[in-house]
Amino acid sequence: MELQEISQLLDRYWEGKLSEEEENTLRKALLKEEPTLEGELKDAALWFKSTASFKDTLQLPEDFDEKVMEKIEKQSIRSDSWSWWKIAAAVLIIMTLGYTAVVIPGQKQAALANKNTQEDPLMAYEETKATLALMASMMNNGKSQLESLELFKKAQDKIKNNFESDKNKKDKNS
Repeated sequence: MELQEISQLLDRYWEGKLSEEEENTLRKALLKEEPTLEGELKDAALWFKSTASFKDTLQLPEDFDEKVMEKIEKQSIRSDSWSWWKIAAAVLIIMTLGYTAVVIPGQKQAALANKNTQEDPLMAYEETKATLALMASMMNNGKSQLESLELFKKAQDKIKNNFESDKNKKDKNS
């Protein structure tokens, strides 16, 4: 096998994209060509040589994937529930700020003008419209902060799916 092919197989090995057959082919080629290799290929050959003696004796328990997934799910449940508390607190703060910024000054103006918003439907409509516009603006600002949480959730789902697909492949091979 040429050094170029060995190098390509080694790259795919480090990416985790080799089948067991290809891995065995790579291992045999590296061990066969070890005296002539240099640099990274020489290091890889020495590594394969040193791990060959105990590779078959070291194996993960059957339920390893299940235990890892349980821990991931427990951590995600804790972090998700905490995230909802943060969101609820942020909404409450936004509503409080909106109330203080719009309704209270509006009440003072109405008291000064001796007009109650209940008596003037147009004024009540305008105040309500301004309050809702302010709340919408503040909520949209908060929405941009939640996008980073969505990226985290996607990454977590991707990891979970990889573990599940690896487990399914392992189950099919068994």
